[in-house]
Order: sequence, then structure tokens, then C-alpha cells
Amino acid sequence: MTSILELREKLREFYGKYEVYVVTGVKFVLAFIAFWLINSGMGYMERLDNPAVSLLLALLCAFLPINASALLGALLILLHLWSVAIEVCVVALALFILMFFMYYKFAPKNGYCTVATPIMCALKIPQVMPVSMGLLKEPASYLSMVCGVITFYYVKGVQENITNFAAVFEDEKVSKVTMALELLVKNYEMFLVIVAMCVTALVVYVIRRMNINHAWRIAGLVGNGIELAILVIGYVMLGNNEEIPWAIGGIAVSIIVALLLEFFLYNLDYSRVERVQFEDDEYYYYVKAVPKIYMAEKNKRVKQITPKKDTFTRRELAEELDIDQDLLD
Repeated sequence: MTSILELREKLREFYGKYEVYVVTGVKFVLAFIAFWLINSGMGYMERLDNPAVSLLLALLCAFLPINASALLGALLILLHLWSVAIEVCVVALALFILMFFMYYKFAPKNGYCTVATPIMCALKIPQVMPVSMGLLKEPASYLSMVCGVITFYYVKGVQENITNFAAVFEDEKVSKVTMALELLVKNYEMFLVIVAMCVTALVVYVIRRMNINHAWRIAGLVGNGIELAILVIGYVMLGNNEEIPWAIGGIAVSIIVALLLEFFLYNLDYSRVERVQFEDDEYYYYVKAVPKIYMAEKNKRVKQITPKKDTFTRRELAEELDIDQDLLD
């Protein structure tokens, strides 16, 4: 346990010393994965379906605010949809404008979540997001998570119905707009995931703020249990049983992530809890103080030892005894 705590302190020290480089690297990795998934997964505009494009855009986003990655990701999606059908692109544009307006109004500082949520959905582990958000963020920030889910399922719906969108109809514009809107209105799996995520995040948020021991651990376990129950029941009702194993796997990953977040950000020593009472002119205060588990850095001191001499000169002996050299005559 001691070695693990020492590793944690070293990682914290490394982050504090190289924060600028770490943040830049994280933004680059998130942006590159997001752009690569968009270009390779959609690929309707051949000029964009190139890893070099994703790499160059990710390098640009590494030195810009994280919200730039979300904006460029939306732009890439619109360009690919434009190659499929203008009507599908127009519906997506209206959707993005609405979401960005809501996002910048209520959750403008949650760009990491906006970018990470579609990535987690593509990796089949979206369950990681609500528990993490509930532990780290306020309820208003959950809107960014919802925006990421809607974006993912709209793109997924277009991919699954690409044949219909590429076909030509007599009343082409009306038909394609209707189909694009149905991807949102009749996508019951999307609504199930949104409800599960929001309920889970709120439950985790409420529990982790309670005055109880091991609040974060209890919040993570209860939240994951509730999310799993909602997803399993919902998938059974929708007849989508093949998604249940993925949900269970995502919950397992989410539990691990929650425990890691607790260890690095909220690792407390409940064996040394103190309760303090004091007052002022208007109130009595009852405070519960829980110390953090902290591993102090070991200070290594090197002491040089000079080997003893077997023989001394008269002068060295006088200096050693701190007497006058003439007294040795």
C-alpha cells in the first residue's frame, strides 16, 4: 500500500510540474481519436477519410481550448453528411446549433465530456461517463454528456440507414428530412441511454455529497448498480438483448474508473475522523473532519564519513586535541 501511495504522490508531482504538457497531450489524444472515428466510421467524403487529416486537426486542437475539438468534430460530421444528402446535413446542422446554444448557456466548461462521451459510446463503454460526471461535476454539466449521446446516435442512425438516404425518391426532400428526424424522435435506445446516464449521474452526485463514510465508493457502486438495472430492463423491453453483455462489461469498466478516481482525488483516512464543535454570535457549528491519506516524501540525507587515520603528525594531533603544538614537546 505504501508503494502505491508513493506512486500516487509521484504522479501528482509530475502533473503539477508538467501540467501544460499533460493537458496538451490529453487534448491531442482525445481530438485525434474523435476525428479518426468520425472520418473512418463515416467516410462519405473521401478527401477527409485520411489519417493525416485527423492528425493535423488534432495537432491544431492540442493548442486550442477543448471546445475547439467539439466544434471541429461537428464540422467534420456535417461535411460527411453533406456528401450523403443535403437534407440530412441540414437536420444535423439545426440539431448542432440547438445543442451548442444549450451547451454554451449551461455547461461551457465541459468540453472534455462533450468530446469523450461519443468516444466512449463508440468503444461500447458509455457507462463510464455518468458515474465519473456524478463524482466530479455539478448537475448542470450533464447537458454536455447528453449532447455527446445525441450526436453519436444520430450519426449511428445515418450509418445504419445509409442506403435509404442515398436512394432517390419522388418527393426526395420531404422523405429524407422525415427519415432524418425519425432518427431522433423514434430512437428509443438513445432515450434509454440518456435516461440511464442522467439518473445515474444525479444519484451519484447526491450520495457523494452525503455526510457518510466512504461516500465516493458508495456513490460509485450504487450508481453503477442503478445504471445496470435501468439498461438491462430497457434493453429487454426494447428486445435488444444483444446489448446487455456490452452493458455489463461497461459497468465493470465504470467501477474500476470510479475506484481510481476515488484513490487519486478523494482518498481519506476514516480511522482518524474528528468531530469539531464551535460557535459564533449567531450559530453553533458541528464539523466532521476527515484527514486525507498522504504519503510524505522521504528525505534522503547522505553523510560522508572520513576514515580514521592510524597515525598523526604533531600539528594534526594538536589540531585534533585543540591545544598548542608546543605542549606536545
